[in-house]
Amino acid sequence: MKRNVLIVCMGVFSALFFFSCRDEVDNVYVSYGVIRNVTSKDSYEILTDKGNTLVVTRSYTSAAIEDGKRILANYEILSDRDKNKSIYEVKVNGFYYLLSKPPVSESFILADEEMRRDSIGNDPFNRVEASFGGDYINIKFNLYYSGNSDRKHMINLIYDDTRSTADTLYLTLRHNAYGEALGKTSSPLYRAWGMCSFKIADLLPEDAASMPVKLTWTQYDGNGYDAKEYYDTGTFNRGSKEEKQLARTGFDDTIEVE
Repeated sequence: MKRNVLIVCMGVFSALFFFSCRDEVDNVYVSYGVIRNVTSKDSYEILTDKGNTLVVTRSYTSAAIEDGKRILANYEILSDRDKNKSIYEVKVNGFYYLLSKPPVSESFILADEEMRRDSIGNDPFNRVEASFGGDYINIKFNLYYSGNSDRKHMINLIYDDTRSTADTLYLTLRHNAYGEALGKTSSPLYRAWGMCSFKIADLLPEDAASMPVKLTWTQYDGNGYDAKEYYDTGTFNRGSKEEKQLARTGFDDTIEVE
């Protein structure tokens, strides 16, 4: 994930707060979704996590429109094209491309553990918030970055296929700051929000409609340099049309992170 993307994400969260304030007045909506059926910058569709098809006829964004990309969109409904089938004609005020890529399996890391685990990294986050929507887990995170470099940070979701069973799906959010972390650099560090989204429906057994999930990550403890392993839990429902927050469970204080 590029450093400038992290900087933009600070604006994203400010914008989302502004947009949420406008909801009651201007009928503005914010939804996770996937772009599809692109014919021009003002003619494409967004399939939202709630199962709605947004037929875009006006789009006020300078970003390139790419089929299959995962986005967080801000839009206004212009008309009901087919309300029974949840198809709406909309004007898009803007959207943000989300970091979205396939989860990395634990067995893949173990196949070349020394190199791959180091590359995946284990740098702490400042905060993590996760929710389920559609076939995805959507994650907001806060981390440190240096204002004096153009280094890229790497964010990955690890699927522990060596531990997961029909009872629980084990996931870990990992971060490689490439030295831009507390105690690892003399450069000034700043906080920034970022967003990522991972499709996890394919990780469930074919006959499973839902499964309990445990999401783990490493987080700074308060304002200090110490880090602990935190985790959230929740039940993921394949294709759910309702956004559902994971429950903040706590941390395991027996785990020390270098």
